[in-house]
Amino acid sequence: MGEERMASEELRERVGSMKTILLAALSLSCAGAAWAETFTPHGQFYSVGPNPVAIVAADFNGNGWPEIITADRGLMSDPSEERPANDELAFLVAEGDLDYTAQPPLRADFAPYALAVANVASPRQPDLLVGSFMATRQRDLSYFRNIGDNLFESSHFNVRGEYLPYTQVRDSDEQPVFTRPGITSITVGDFNGNGRQDVIATGWSSDVLLFFPGREGEHFGEPRTISAPGGARSVEGVDLDGNGTLDLVAAMYSSHEVAVWRGEGDGQFEPVTRFPSRGRLPHRIRAADMNGNGRKDLVVSHCYGDDSVVIFYGDGAFGFASSQEMVLGENRNAIEHEIRDMAVADFTGNGRPDIAVACYASSRVTVMLNRSEGETLPQRFEMEHYSFERGRPRALSVADFNRNGRPDIAVALWEANAVALLLNGDEDEGE
Repeated sequence: MGEERMASEELRERVGSMKTILLAALSLSCAGAAWAETFTPHGQFYSVGPNPVAIVAADFNGNGWPEIITADRGLMSDPSEERPANDELAFLVAEGDLDYTAQPPLRADFAPYALAVANVASPRQPDLLVGSFMATRQRDLSYFRNIGDNLFESSHFNVRGEYLPYTQVRDSDEQPVFTRPGITSITVGDFNGNGRQDVIATGWSSDVLLFFPGREGEHFGEPRTISAPGGARSVEGVDLDGNGTLDLVAAMYSSHEVAVWRGEGDGQFEPVTRFPSRGRLPHRIRAADMNGNGRKDLVVSHCYGDDSVVIFYGDGAFGFASSQEMVLGENRNAIEHEIRDMAVADFTGNGRPDIAVACYASSRVTVMLNRSEGETLPQRFEMEHYSFERGRPRALSVADFNRNGRPDIAVALWEANAVALLLNGDEDEGE
């Protein structure tokens, strides 16, 4: 579908010219591992719904084991149809060591696309937030309040369409292929300083960010829009300048850029900078201190032919003059891997964040282990590849699934409609 392939020749040419703008293109220092040793694929798959596009893991019931929830998008069709996509979330409850029981699915709107876990109603138990891409039932944001015993109470919030333009893909009759705002990503934090959790979502179809303020008694108030031309696809809240307030960074899918907003601490955001992402179709953005200098860096993955991950090193404010690119494929004009999700976590326990990417086209998960020392650039990464004979990796979540004290990776698999686990260490480690 058009949502999966939206790089016109004009956009490809634009990206090619943008790649020369950055101050320094730091080369990848990467030693390929002879054998994949950090993770052991678990022998069992766990069934979920059709086409899981997002996954989260958290201990929702307090038994010490992480549950798994997937957003099962299904196949998206004409938004005017009665059921333009699937509308369910699979909920797998952990019964013990790698033993999961499927619960009745949770219901959001059509094409649930983005998931987040946050303590919204209580500081002691996590809740679930869902952004839907084709919310034809006016449930753009769904909030599932954790009421215990593996049960949730649902509330739904609408973004009024009269305030949203449609800016993306149209069919041959010039009709919108998707609905607006087309939520693809959500981030949670106290952005206005009132002590409650707010939600910011990417409204990709309408070139906006959506700010849902946390509100006592109602959970979330009326959303407002933040202009984000360029197709914001992934957003994250992070304090870039160390002033105690959350700023915003976004991967701009259509314009192939990274955009940064300064948070004012009262729910207002000021655009600060934009710069080329050094690839086509930047799809995910994460913030982490990759080189251990105490400053937040930005990690961006691309899902088109570049097959690349780029680290933009921060200066402690809003500058990112140095960058380092890691390329998975050999031909930038062909999609060899198609990175569809990215997780950043310290998998080896050396105090440095590593990177894992879900590669849909090549049916594998690639882990880039951060073997650098000190703050010297470029950094050194070691790659490990984990292939799947059944299913295509689409989304990742990190948690300690076997409770051995090390972070594992849950992989949502298309075609197999299942979740696979990559366990950090040997299969029989843990409780």
